[in-house]
Amino acid sequence: MQFEWKPDYDALVDQFLKLHFAGAGGITSLFPCMRNEYPWASHRPDVIDSRIPAKNNTEYHGLERHAWQYHATAQYEFAYHHWLLAACWRREDAMANNFQDEKHEKAVRYCVKQALYNKALHEWQQFPNAKTPVPEDFELISADIEKKEYNALSEIENALAKRNNT
Repeated sequence: MQFEWKPDYDALVDQFLKLHFAGAGGITSLFPCMRNEYPWASHRPDVIDSRIPAKNNTEYHGLERHAWQYHATAQYEFAYHHWLLAACWRREDAMANNFQDEKHEKAVRYCVKQALYNKALHEWQQFPNAKTPVPEDFELISADIEKKEYNALSEIENALAKRNNT
């Protein structure tokens, strides 16, 4: 199975952006960034304005956090959407800032793997008699998935507890 970014994903990202955020502006306003410094500036001198990659970082990590929360609550279709959005955000950030290194490419592939895994889980939900997808089918690690599911559920529970205490 291929986990590289495919041109077909571009149209899906546009569709998912409109569905969930009414466009890219919805993402940028949902995930504000209060940092003014880019932590890697010392070894990335070609970054002209450090606020840009810091803001992008906040956005794709926010998309990933939402994807984990959707995944942990078995909302696999929306998890798929958010993982693909995060992959696109990471890819665009890497291209815009000339981050053409293996670490950034690996992060995009990870998001694509997660997207395809959640897409398969969503399809399985529709037809549960089919073989249940497992993380290893997508070069992911079950123990890692379980740990991150637990963390996502904890985030949701903490947010609910905070809301109920106010």
